[in-house]
Amino acid sequence: MKAVDTAKRNKHYRCLEYDHDQTGDICLVACGMERCDPGVNFGPEVRDCYHLHAILSGSGTLRAGGKVFHPHFGQMFLLKDNEEVQYTADVENPWRYCWVTYNGTDARKISEEIGFTEGVYCLDTSADARDFYEMVRRMHEKPEMNYINDLRRRGILLEFLALAMETSEAGQTKKVVRREYSAEVYVQRAINFIDMNYATIRVSDIVEYIGFTRSYFTTIFRKHTGVSPQEYLLQCRFKNGCRLLAETDYPVQKIAEQVGYEDPLAFSKAFKKIYKMSPTAYREQH
Repeated sequence: MKAVDTAKRNKHYRCLEYDHDQTGDICLVACGMERCDPGVNFGPEVRDCYHLHAILSGSGTLRAGGKVFHPHFGQMFLLKDNEEVQYTADVENPWRYCWVTYNGTDARKISEEIGFTEGVYCLDTSADARDFYEMVRRMHEKPEMNYINDLRRRGILLEFLALAMETSEAGQTKKVVRREYSAEVYVQRAINFIDMNYATIRVSDIVEYIGFTRSYFTTIFRKHTGVSPQEYLLQCRFKNGCRLLAETDYPVQKIAEQVGYEDPLAFSKAFKKIYKMSPTAYREQH
């Protein structure tokens, strides 16, 4: 059930609010921004959904989970689903913040991945608070309730949550890349990426796409394929080069370009080293 605000809103309050009973993995329920009046108090009350606040300036007091916190500029704080909460803006330096309200089957998991685990309601963030504000502002540019704008706002919500996760206190202390899938899955994704983009990528692009260090990625790739990423990339280029030589009348220069070689001489030299014949001779035999 939607909570009823216990504080009177001022002229600096802006909020878009939608259905609290949406279904899905992650849904935007509301988003807004506010410059709080000095000492303004909300609650105590039980909130539905998850309300993630990014503090743009100021400070205040948050009472949640039987604890007292003092969220301030450079931090985020979360009001959790179905928990009683009370929060009060500072008298001398009240909060200015923006927020997103979300629910869905993945809402709790995402909140915990950001760092809001059991008993945690306030986190430091290394993000520029203006980035959070800009996302909320973009949501408010398309307030109409229709499917197209729902998709737009949901996309921005995911950006907001991703930034919170990437820059949170918890995220910054995790030095090891999150590996949520098996090594085989990452290797297969790399293979698919190479197969689709072999003519325009380098190994560094593959490593960036997967998100591991180059040395670790090379190790798991070689373990599962028997070759390095560079070797597989070259194999993919020349396999497709052979196909084009056998199945088309394209000149060698065009085929070289299509498989990632700007210099046809370099393509011919590398081809001959592998197949012990020139591209033209290969075409004649096939």
